[in-house]
Amino acid sequence: MEVKIRKRIQQLYSQLGGSSRRLADYLLQHALVAEDSVNQLAAVAQVSPATISRFARMLGFKSFSQLKWALIHQLNQVPVTSSEVKPNDSPQQVAQKVLRANTATLEQTFELLQTADLKQAVKLIVQSQRIGFFGMGGSSIVAQDAYHKFLRVPLTVLYDSEYHLALMQASRLTSKDCAILISHTGDNRDTLLLADVLKKQQVPLIVITSTPHSQLTQAGDVCFFSIAEGLHFDSRAFFSMTSQLAITDCLYLLTAQHFGSQAADVFEELQQTVALRHQIK
Repeated sequence: MEVKIRKRIQQLYSQLGGSSRRLADYLLQHALVAEDSVNQLAAVAQVSPATISRFARMLGFKSFSQLKWALIHQLNQVPVTSSEVKPNDSPQQVAQKVLRANTATLEQTFELLQTADLKQAVKLIVQSQRIGFFGMGGSSIVAQDAYHKFLRVPLTVLYDSEYHLALMQASRLTSKDCAILISHTGDNRDTLLLADVLKKQQVPLIVITSTPHSQLTQAGDVCFFSIAEGLHFDSRAFFSMTSQLAITDCLYLLTAQHFGSQAADVFEELQQTVALRHQIK
């Protein structure tokens, strides 16, 4: 268990009620695994799911999924030996380690996805008049990819890679719209300014980040966490993009599923437009 979380539990222990103490005792004595759902933890710790949600918030997390992310992330911080890319690794060894890291990144990310969060995010998306996609650096690439996918559903979508134009777009969104903001660290100053502008406009905000304790996480109405495996050579942010892309893929497919034949009609129209362009040339 993450040392900071253990200390926080111990500090709060005297203030806890009976159910919360049972949960604290369980977490201090047992490792939380990625497959554990809130209902499974409630059963083994002999508490209610509501107790777990309140307990997570007492520790500074917005949800159980954030608490679980932090615990699993800490477990992944143990020194990596054979999985790190070493200077004398062969090309095939590097390729195999990249494959394993990508696989682990995706598996851990999707183990943290909660049905309630996915449903809430899709509800925000399909009820919005416009969707804005925002990200800086590598996350801007993910935002652009999501924008490209969401062009295939019957929604008005916005994206701009130039920061000041993106900031202007954010300032024009309203509470009837929705924004998806992507950031690996969750503490980039420009990204936080985007979040501030969006919240000032009361825009529902879906956040995708790798950092559960970031300021950006606190701003999100729905948060998804992109687990990132590292292979040394500062690769963690690189693999975070893999899981960010997978999360946006999931949101897109759930949205397309919601619209059904309407999404199919939009996609067909796009294909015809592209085909017409080639005929004209």
